[in-house]
Amino acid sequence: MAVALLALFMALSGTTYAVTKLPKRSVGSAELKKGAVRSENIAKGAVTISKLSKTLVASGVSAKASKSSWRADASYAAKAGYADSAGRADTAGLADRATVADKATTATTATSATSAGTAGNADTLDGKDSTAFLPTSAELNVPRFNLPDAGGNTKVIYRQGPFTFTARCFINNSLGQDLSEIDISTTQAHSAFQGFDRVADMPAGGGAEIVGVQPPTGTPDFEASAQGTAIAPDGTEIRSIVLYAGVNLNGQTGKCTFGGLIMP
Repeated sequence: MAVALLALFMALSGTTYAVTKLPKRSVGSAELKKGAVRSENIAKGAVTISKLSKTLVASGVSAKASKSSWRADASYAAKAGYADSAGRADTAGLADRATVADKATTATTATSATSAGTAGNADTLDGKDSTAFLPTSAELNVPRFNLPDAGGNTKVIYRQGPFTFTARCFINNSLGQDLSEIDISTTQAHSAFQGFDRVADMPAGGGAEIVGVQPPTGTPDFEASAQGTAIAPDGTEIRSIVLYAGVNLNGQTGKCTFGGLIMP
């Protein structure tokens, strides 16, 4: 009897041991009943996509993912205002700014560059040939200069035919004035001139004032004349005289300033 009881006890305790001390990896899907494993039985982060079977990922998970992608796309599509800014996304707008590139109208502005129609017509203005206009070579520039300088109080600035243009500067003359002027003189009788003075019959050796100022000593003054014209019997013609004269200008007290343009 004692042996039988001992054997029974050992058999029962052995079964309990087997239930409470299962070897690792000894339970498979066959031992689990349906619904036996729930979410609360799974540790957080224990199951990741890399641990799931490929079929499961291909079916359920990717379907879910594609649904969320659809949402994401939708929100992007919704931003279609921005996507339409596909103008921007496609940078199409920027590429389309091919209107900017196409500003080939600008680049080629060829319409401008080739404006060849214009380039081809480069020799005309308002339908007139360039010979109808006065060339720049016909203009004589008189760069600005001051007197008195190393050359004294007078300076010849231009000669043509019988005419001579002379600049003069007198500081603090006998009348207590500063004089700055440009005169014209002729070596041919019966010349004519109109400027600051007007002389219809100028004798040989005669002269006239083109432009000038005469303020009290030390006082700034300035004048320009755009109406000078001179002609001589020998056919010499100076059609436009645009000259200026000043004194005590630009903070330079005791200096006369001259310059301008002559168009023979």
